[in-house]
Amino acid sequence: MHARSEFISRLRALPDTPVAWTGDRPDDEDARLVWEAVTRRRLTAYRSIVEWVGDQMFRRDLQRLGAVADVGFFRSFYLAHAREIIRRLDGTALQIQGGAPGS
Repeated sequence: MHARSEFISRLRALPDTPVAWTGDRPDDEDARLVWEAVTRRRLTAYRSIVEWVGDQMFRRDLQRLGAVADVGFFRSFYLAHAREIIRRLDGTALQIQGGAPGS
């Protein structure tokens, strides 16, 4: 497992690659967060979308699970999951200039 500081430094090193939504509104709850980030929040940079989606997933689970989920250690896992969702959507409902970073 990577140290948290290493993970966060890799996140900060992510390029601000342009992202555009090209599909319909998704049915999947996690994919819908990406859709909302791009279409409603007007976030266009890969890094900003990852951070916003990860934060929203963390907040959602915190609300559902309560204080037991409020451990800062877990936030990095939400960011990694957000990256995976975006990678999965690339080329179908999402267009990342040059492809998803790290894929």
